Amino acid sequence: MKKSNAILYDVFPTPNPHEEREQLYYPRSVTYGEQMNDDELKEYLERNTRINSSQFVGMIEALKQEIPEQLLRNKSIHIRGMGTFYLKIGVRRRKDSNGHWYTPKFTNPDAITARDLCVEGIEFRADPTWNRMLIKEKKTFERAPMRHQVPITKSELLQFIEEMVKKKGHVTVRDVVICQNTTNYHARKLLEDLCKGEQPKLYREVIGHSYIYKRFGK
Repeated sequence: MKKSNAILYDVFPTPNPHEEREQLYYPRSVTYGEQMNDDELKEYLERNTRINSSQFVGMIEALKQEIPEQLLRNKSIHIRGMGTFYLKIGVRRRKDSNGHWYTPKFTNPDAITARDLCVEGIEFRADPTWNRMLIKEKKTFERAPMRHQVPITKSELLQFIEEMVKKKGHVTVRDVVICQNTTNYHARKLLEDLCKGEQPKLYREVIGHSYIYKRFGK
C-alpha cells in the first residue's frame, strides 16, 4: 500500500568497468517523468505567495541571461540561502585516426594547455542551509513500482539514439528509461547489445560514476 507523500526510490547498479570486482548497488530518488514545469510553478507561486506572473517571468528571464554572462567573466553566482552557480569546464574531445571521438587522459598536469579545454556547462551547488530544509523533514520512503519492459524495435531505438546524439553527443541508460518508458535493466541491455557484434553501433565511455553511449563516427 502506497504511503502518503512518501519519497519514491529505486536501486541501481554502480558502473563496473572492472568486471572482476563485486557489483555494488546504490539507492536514488526517482520521478519517472513527474516534473513541475515553469508554467505550473508560476501558477503555484501566484496562488501561494505574493509573487505575480509578470514578476516571475521577468526574474527568470533575467537570471537566464545574466548568470551565463557572469560565469564567463570568471565569477560564480551565489544566491544566499539557495546555493552557488559556477562554470564547469573539461577536456575537449578529439577524433582519432579512425574518426572516433574520445576524451584525452592526462598524467602530467603541465601537459594540459588552454587549447585542450572547453566549457561544458553550468553547475549548481546547494547551500547547506537549503539542504537542511529537506534533511530535517521526517519523510517515509517507498520503493517505486517496477516498470514493465516496453517492446521497442531496433529501428525505433536507433532513431531515438540518433536524436539524442545530435542533441548532446551521447545517450544514457536513463535517457532510454524515461523516453521509452522501460526499466533500467531493459534499457541497459538494449544499449549493451548495440555495443556488441562484428559491426557494433555504439561504444561506451565511463564518465564519473556512470556510462555514456556514443555512436561510432559521430
